[in-house]
Amino acid sequence: MTTTDTASATAPRAGWWRRNAGWLAGTAVVATLALWLPYRDALQRYRERNPSVAVAAAKNDWTAFNGARWKLVAAESLLARDPRLRGPLRKDAEVVVLRYEVILDSGAKTRDLDTCVGAIVDAGGRRWESAPVGLPRLSGPRLPDRCGSGYDDAFKQVVAVPGRPFAFQHAFVLPRGQRLSELRARIEFRYSGKADGRYLEFAL
Repeated sequence: MTTTDTASATAPRAGWWRRNAGWLAGTAVVATLALWLPYRDALQRYRERNPSVAVAAAKNDWTAFNGARWKLVAAESLLARDPRLRGPLRKDAEVVVLRYEVILDSGAKTRDLDTCVGAIVDAGGRRWESAPVGLPRLSGPRLPDRCGSGYDDAFKQVVAVPGRPFAFQHAFVLPRGQRLSELRARIEFRYSGKADGRYLEFAL
């Protein structure tokens, strides 16, 4: 036996970990993705269902958001026995009416606007959504309560079209004694990938 043969016979074989290093690295990457991707998708769905990032609306001006431009036109509070309320209202409650205008962007769809949710929050985090049970009918010009379509005084359907302001309103029943200056109004779009967990917020 030559010296070379002896060295070859006695040289240690490479360890199992070293021989399979590439396969192990690939397996680790696949396992990481298998855990991360479902978590990422679930997080995205949660953000869409629960918008948490505020987009501050300009005061008395248009603000671009979710395929349209938005403006808060008026905010007012109505107490029980106000002649503009055509129905009973508890003495410890008040109605807050918000009137908006929206201009649909070219290529955006009315049905997407109609998925909006109107809400009001106070400094303490309490939240009220529009058109609750117990909201009395309102007098005055009839405005849609959806962001992209509805009916006018003649019960004729009106629809938001690109380039033209579309008026709508949201009404809320709140505990009496709220200061409008301490409230914030929201326009939210749940299950909207375009909104991406954001909502439009207006100072009243």
